[in-house]
Amino acid sequence: MRISKQLQSIKKIPRTLVALIASIAAALFFILPALTQQPVTIKVLIQALEAEQLQPIVEEFEKQNPDINLDIIEAPNETNQVEDLYTSAFLLGESPYDLVYMDIVWVPKFAAAGWLMPLSDRVSQEELEQFLNGDVNGGTYEGELYRMPFRSDVGMLYYRTDWLKQAGYKPPETFDDLVQISQDLQSRDTVEWGYLWQGKQYEGLSAMFVEILEGFGGFWVDPDTLKVGLDQPEAIQGAEFLRSLIKKNISPPGITTYAEPATHRLFINGESVFLRNWPYVYGLALDSPIEGEFAIKEMPHSRQ
Repeated sequence: MRISKQLQSIKKIPRTLVALIASIAAALFFILPALTQQPVTIKVLIQALEAEQLQPIVEEFEKQNPDINLDIIEAPNETNQVEDLYTSAFLLGESPYDLVYMDIVWVPKFAAAGWLMPLSDRVSQEELEQFLNGDVNGGTYEGELYRMPFRSDVGMLYYRTDWLKQAGYKPPETFDDLVQISQDLQSRDTVEWGYLWQGKQYEGLSAMFVEILEGFGGFWVDPDTLKVGLDQPEAIQGAEFLRSLIKKNISPPGITTYAEPATHRLFINGESVFLRNWPYVYGLALDSPIEGEFAIKEMPHSRQ
């Protein structure tokens, strides 16, 4: 249910995006009057995997707005590297990018530096109501809207339906279930690895660990008291759980160097039963050898 609602929200996004980009293009017309007789080109840097998937939206936008060209520049697929490229360009003062395809956690940094155009007066409340409150609130800084939601990201558990069915298992609800199923299928030589996740020291590790914290009933920062909870028993249990996955050989020893692309490639190539990753993997898996042999569900939790 949660997933289908999010997919429905994604379908609504292009109209709002079209209006917003057209608004920005209009601003460029006023800033650059000499160019008003020619189409305006708006450039944006986007991860290569997503750039290809967005091409139909770009074509539709340019069809509706023949006086605006969208130039998508392909970037590395790791979020940290994309942030670094944007940051370097803005620090130089002559950025080639007009739009910023940005992660929600960049908003305070980019807005405080003065790199972003305020959007509050360019988007109606009715348009904002199409999106989840958390997505909209995450795009604000000091009461001003700087980022429009383009899609909602949520950590998902991908799993091989064929292998679970053959072994007589239902999808795991708890961390214990995940460990048990993984070890059983590994012992049968069905698959090499049980569970893949993002363990590299970067932003993706933080996002993944927030889900583990939630699963064990812990928290990173209490929103009411601002107390940090990383030294609490639940957080320690979460860290120990991840460590145990490596010690038990459920996750590969090199998992602490893996970001999203490495984990999704291994899963699609049939080398793992379970994968924690983002919605973008779903489309990739549909166009792969495991088409029809996988499904997704919410992340597991602790029995406690």
